[in-house]
Amino acid sequence: MYRKIRVIVLIVIIYFIAILAKNLYEYRVKTIDEAIGFNLDNVYKVEILRNEQPKITEDKEKIKELTEWLRGYKYKMSSTVKGKIDFSYYVINFYSHVENGFIAFDKDNKKIIIVNGYTYEVFDNSIVQDYLQSFWESIR
Repeated sequence: MYRKIRVIVLIVIIYFIAILAKNLYEYRVKTIDEAIGFNLDNVYKVEILRNEQPKITEDKEKIKELTEWLRGYKYKMSSTVKGKIDFSYYVINFYSHVENGFIAFDKDNKKIIIVNGYTYEVFDNSIVQDYLQSFWESIR
């Protein structure tokens, strides 16, 4: 009888430890590659939307410049609840041959981004919105 209770208690403890480990893993500070879920070096096309106006580039140098800029920041998930995407954001869609993903930037709150629908806080400092504007303008 006592052995069955110990086994049940042990299973419950292991279950809670697994949930805690999963939450610690998801809410840790991440790079943009970890947050979006794939390596951005494999991206062959980027679409950036500003005020619902899309611009698309397949220029490898432009894509590398954008991914390096994004890698300059660290990100921490602030909610597992999917965020609402407003088209007053800058939205960047990344296309690779295996996976796709998107990042949305708020024009007002420079500490929050949405990655594949999940809300992330920019950990180190605020996003420099001027770069997004210059990147938008540089795409033909």
